[in-house]
Amino acid sequence: MKRIAPMRTSRKPENTVPLINVVFLMLIFFLVAGTLAPAPDSDVDFITLAATDPASPPDMLFVRADGTLTWRGEALPTSDHVLRWQGLQQDGSDPRPLRIAADRALPAIDLLDTIDDLRRAGIDRIVLIAERAPE
Repeated sequence: MKRIAPMRTSRKPENTVPLINVVFLMLIFFLVAGTLAPAPDSDVDFITLAATDPASPPDMLFVRADGTLTWRGEALPTSDHVLRWQGLQQDGSDPRPLRIAADRALPAIDLLDTIDDLRRAGIDRIVLIAERAPE
């Protein structure tokens, strides 16, 4: 009986070009997404807490050490900030909380007074943003 050797099929090498394309597109996406977010106010030195959410939203209200309120770099009175926040709300959905980042040098009583002013102006959901303490 004669044995017939099985035919050997050569495998084509795997093409890595689609993988490189996907990685390249992800790189471009993250470069663009990182540049679209506005930079935080450079005059604010964040409060430090033990545990926080590290994500900082772009529409955050900053409170400087002297009590000045800034939003996207503009210093405006409380009433103007409230109007801007109300303009960002989506109709028919749950209201988004107003996120505040206060300077570490701001006295706590001044921060509480600012929050009370915002609550009296009609903002009922306020979130205080802080920086995670270095370990």
